Amino acid sequence: MSRAGFRREFERGMMGRLAGGMVRFLVRKGVSPFALTYSSFILAIASSILYALSSLSNLLPPIAGFALLASGFFDAIDGEVARLSAKTTRLGAFMDSMLDKAAEALICVGILLSGLADPLAVLLFCASSLLVSYARARADGVGVSLSGVGVAERAERLVLVSAASLIVPIYPAALNLTLYTVAALASATVVWRTLHVVRFLRNESRPSEA
Repeated sequence: MSRAGFRREFERGMMGRLAGGMVRFLVRKGVSPFALTYSSFILAIASSILYALSSLSNLLPPIAGFALLASGFFDAIDGEVARLSAKTTRLGAFMDSMLDKAAEALICVGILLSGLADPLAVLLFCASSLLVSYARARADGVGVSLSGVGVAERAERLVLVSAASLIVPIYPAALNLTLYTVAALASATVVWRTLHVVRFLRNESRPSEA
C-alpha cells in the first residue's frame, strides 16, 4: 500500500473509532444524510457570523471555532450515514460538495470581517483551499483518484483553523499565522496533486511495451 493510501486508511480508522457510535445511532434513528449536510452548512453560517462579530468579545473567536469544528464533524459523517443507510445519491453528493465550498467561502468572509487576520492571509487561504477541492474534482472528471494525495484536505484545514481560533483570546496572532501556514500547505497540495495527475495521465497515454 502506498504512503498516501496508508494515511487515508489510518484517517478512516480514526474516524470510525471516534464517530462510529454516533453514525450507527443516527442510522438507527433514520436521520437523513441531507439533514446532516444542511446542519453542517448552518453551523458554518453561524461560525462565519461569530467570526465577523469578533470585535464585540474575545470569546467569540473560540465559539466560532467550536461551531466550525462541529460543522466539519457533521460534514465528515454525512457520507458515512448515507452509505450505511443505503441512501447515497448523486444529488446528495452534489449538494454536499456545493455546500462545502459555499461554507468555506462564508468562513473566509467572516474571518476577513473579524480583523483577526491580514486580508492577504484570508485571500491566500480561501484561494488555495478552493483550488485543493477543484483539483480533486477535475481529477475525478478525468478518471484519476486523488484519495490521500496531499496534506491539507478540508478536514485538516478546519481542524487547524478551529484550533487557532480557540487560542485567539490568549494569542491574537494565532489565526493569522495559521491561515498563512494552511495556505502554504494547501498550495503545496495543489502542486502535488497536479503533478500526480500529470504523471498518471502521461503514463496512461504511453503505449505499453510488448
